[in-house]
Amino acid sequence: MESDSQVSKQQLEFIQSGKYSDVHYDRARKVFIKTFSPKAFDRFRYITGIRPAPGINFVKVAKRLKQLGIQVPEVLVAKPYYLEMRDVEGPRLRELLPDNPQLQQKYVDLIVTLYRNHVYCRGLHTKNFLVKDGELVAIDLDAYKLPRLVNYSGSDFLDKLKRSLNGEVPENYLYDRVVAALGVSNAP
Repeated sequence: MESDSQVSKQQLEFIQSGKYSDVHYDRARKVFIKTFSPKAFDRFRYITGIRPAPGINFVKVAKRLKQLGIQVPEVLVAKPYYLEMRDVEGPRLRELLPDNPQLQQKYVDLIVTLYRNHVYCRGLHTKNFLVKDGELVAIDLDAYKLPRLVNYSGSDFLDKLKRSLNGEVPENYLYDRVVAALGVSNAP
């Protein structure tokens, strides 16, 4: 008998493939399933404890973001290279953002919170946030890094943010608003 976390591939809808991960959706359970296939070097870093494995990192980041008042998906199963998360069932922020100053400000405030609390992420584009009941929900948390021995560089954070917001749908105005909110004069 199959457990909930061992659903056969035939019941899963393929959503996307990333550099080191695949995402499927179990429509019957309203659950996203993310599997990771890291390179050997990254596996070495996970095994030795240099960095937490992606599934474990997701849970650690989710806990920290919740402490900061940032909503995240509910994690149902977390293993080093496997995650199951309840569907947030909300549209992507990018779809609602252009005509919504309130959501724009919530995004800016969220990014400022991450920056000030040294939570680093290389994928802060607006496709990695959903909107549920008017609030932002951060997704793709395996791309985040929490501070360990030293804090991440604020300049590097802003550089990654600038690149994230200068993608296929340029949202540079958000970058400028984040920099202004932070009061950073030497931003990249």
